[in-house]
Amino acid sequence: MSIKSRLFGKPWQQKDPVVRAQAVAESDDAELRTELGRIAEHDEAAEVRLAALRRINTEPFWLDARLRESDPAIVEAADAFLARVVMQRPSEDLVKERLEWFRRIDDGDYIRRVATRAPDRALRTEALLRIDSPGFLGDRVIEEADEELALSLIERIEQTSTLERIAGALKRRSKRRARAVEARLHELQAARGDYDAATESASRLVERAERLARGQFDGDRKHEHDELEALWRETDAPPETLERRFRGALEIVRRALEAPARRAAAGSEPPVAPAEDEANRELADLVARLEALDAIDRIGADKAGELLGEFDRRWQKIVEPGSEDEALRERALPILRQLQQRRQAAEEAKKPDKAPTRQADAADSTDWQKELDALAERLDAGDIAGAQAGLRELRSRIDRLKPRQRPREVAGRLGRLEGRLREMRDWEHWSNNKHRDELIERVEQLADSGQHPDAITAALKEARKEWQHLEDLEVLPGDKRQHAAPSGQWRRFQAACKSAFEQAQPFFEKRHEVQAESLQQLEAFLERGRAVAADGDSGIEALKQFLKNARLAIRRLDDVPPKSRGKAAAGLRELMDALSKRLDEAFDAIENDKRRLIREAQALEHETDHKAAIEQAKALQARWQKAGTGRRRVEQKLWKEFRAPIDPLFEKLRGEQDERREAQEAELAALRDLLAQAEQLAEIDEAELDQAEGRMRALSSDWASAGRRPAQLNERFEKARRALEKRLADRRRAAQRRALERLDELAGQLQSAWKQRQSGELPSIDIPDAPVGESAAALSAAAGMLADPDVTTDSIASQVEENGEKARRIVIEMEFLAGLESPAEDRQARMNFQVERLAQRMSERGDAPGLAEELADLRRRWYESFPQPLDHHDAMAKRFHKCQNVLESMSGTE
Repeated sequence: MSIKSRLFGKPWQQKDPVVRAQAVAESDDAELRTELGRIAEHDEAAEVRLAALRRINTEPFWLDARLRESDPAIVEAADAFLARVVMQRPSEDLVKERLEWFRRIDDGDYIRRVATRAPDRALRTEALLRIDSPGFLGDRVIEEADEELALSLIERIEQTSTLERIAGALKRRSKRRARAVEARLHELQAARGDYDAATESASRLVERAERLARGQFDGDRKHEHDELEALWRETDAPPETLERRFRGALEIVRRALEAPARRAAAGSEPPVAPAEDEANRELADLVARLEALDAIDRIGADKAGELLGEFDRRWQKIVEPGSEDEALRERALPILRQLQQRRQAAEEAKKPDKAPTRQADAADSTDWQKELDALAERLDAGDIAGAQAGLRELRSRIDRLKPRQRPREVAGRLGRLEGRLREMRDWEHWSNNKHRDELIERVEQLADSGQHPDAITAALKEARKEWQHLEDLEVLPGDKRQHAAPSGQWRRFQAACKSAFEQAQPFFEKRHEVQAESLQQLEAFLERGRAVAADGDSGIEALKQFLKNARLAIRRLDDVPPKSRGKAAAGLRELMDALSKRLDEAFDAIENDKRRLIREAQALEHETDHKAAIEQAKALQARWQKAGTGRRRVEQKLWKEFRAPIDPLFEKLRGEQDERREAQEAELAALRDLLAQAEQLAEIDEAELDQAEGRMRALSSDWASAGRRPAQLNERFEKARRALEKRLADRRRAAQRRALERLDELAGQLQSAWKQRQSGELPSIDIPDAPVGESAAALSAAAGMLADPDVTTDSIASQVEENGEKARRIVIEMEFLAGLESPAEDRQARMNFQVERLAQRMSERGDAPGLAEELADLRRRWYESFPQPLDHHDAMAKRFHKCQNVLESMSGTE
């Protein structure tokens, strides 16, 4: 050490703050480096503290300086450093101090950046709490990485257009968020009367029922049918239109479920017409008895059950219900529903576990109108605060009710009262603004009034008190806004107060008065601090706060009278020593608790049950958080010791999760392979199309047995399967069309041959060697007869006449099936056919063929009716082909 340093001290120890600041910023003295922390916190000169902070340049020191310093240069430098570092990396150890700093930032753009990109979840949460823009909050609901934080924002959005926008964006990104947005949207719509939850629920059930009726369901149809019935019974008074749609869809499903049983019964034991007629008569008698019932409400539950059972038994006796049976059933359905409701009501009344629900429903006997009357009286009396609190409480109680229990007339009147409250508050705001203008004029006159300074001070205090009173009248508990006065008025009032105060300031702002007041405040602070230090129940945060304020006060001893500074400094040092001792004791207790937790964590190494060890580790982590935070350096060391035995447990858990994930990915890869094969089959060449159907069946079997299948892959597989089925169906239809064209060609040759035979020529017809099908064989036989010289023309003519009658009957039957008009000369024959067909259908019941089968039979008979009379053939053929086109379209065989 040089002689100069020994005599005058080192540069960073000089009295001149400029010299000290330069030395702190530039000196490489090792002793200085060890003292930088103390200098940054306790040096008297702000520029020296700032130089030390810039030399240290770590986040903990900048945070501590920002939270205790008032010097503008230090505050600005700390804000610049912290604004940059909190956006770069998270910090679990400093998150509390970061939050305390962030709450002092009022830059709106920076708050939005923190809400969007801050690594610390706590900082993003705090930033979002300070933002009220619905559009911005909606964007964060979509983009926020933390699920729970995103969900918490939804309740703050009250703009339906924003909710509708983000609901569409979230459908493919997060089903949970989309459902929460939809629930919030429905809540707001219900509050305005635009949404009926009961009707919405009924609509969803109707859609499920109609999908089931259309066959768009792959599971157990009977179970789905029964579940829909049960859910519908719980629906509260659905609209009549939805009721009809629902019942119609379930009726289709019921018939589809009962048809296999009826067909099986009909196949094993042919129906007997007399028994069927008896069943029809019994059903008609029962429907007549049901319609004769007077008051269903007075019928007992047992009697209602007997009637329902009797109807069900008589309906089951009918093997294949006809149109008359269906008409009887439609007549009976309304009465049967009432009987079912009567029976269910009686059964519900007998169930003990349903009693609490009815009591709960009955317990909601609130006299809403009486409470609304009381609130209306409050509004009439001008009690805006009481009316607002009452309306909010009433709105909350109504919102907690189930949607079907909410009285609509009460909700409507409540909305009108809320509108009236808003109107009254607007009037009050207008009136108070007039009063504020008067206050401003009064304060502006104080500056040049020449009054005594005490009078001006009192007038200013009174004006501010009146101003605050107006604020208290308008800003009621629960309001989001903090100030009611317009910003322009507030600035005018502040400017007027400042001008009046500056006019009076020379008369009453004397140094000793300020110092005396500061001394009183310091003495009061010392008294409170000693009480906190002596109180054994004082928390760590309170002790730290008083210690921080004591350090700040010791640097501001210039604010007290000079004669009192020594005593004040000694009192502050004594207080800081007491607070430090209490903090050390508290930190020791926390650290001892955490050492016990470390020992418990180390004992987990001997736990054989891995799942139990994980649960215990989680419990220990929760206890660690509740234990509090000790000294920073010790805390970090203890945390590492605590994590050492726990981390392997969670690493093993992650390994198991990775194995499950790999298994799921393997299953998904197998599904994708099956899907790729199916899509290749759907685009296979025509030459290999014959083998594709069997391969697709095998793939479908493998696909069905694959277990869990993602909806998107399942949809693509079904699309490929349907594409292949369509190609196969198109190919079959093309082959059928070619066969029909060949038959028509053979039929035309027969007509030409018959014409040659009538003219005395022996025809020659080109017939395939091995005709395929009954129709081709019949045409081939007819061609042989025409070409046989041993068969006389007269015998052929007789056969042709018979064929003509057959052809006429065929086209009449086809016109009946196609719903086309027959010529006038054939109407009697058509009526005779209708009577015959009805009698045949009544005897056949379940054995009646379908439309496609009938069309195939009519085609066969048509080609068997060749040759036909030449004078009627063209007309008959035209009628045949017209009917054939219509029937092909109706049966789906075109």
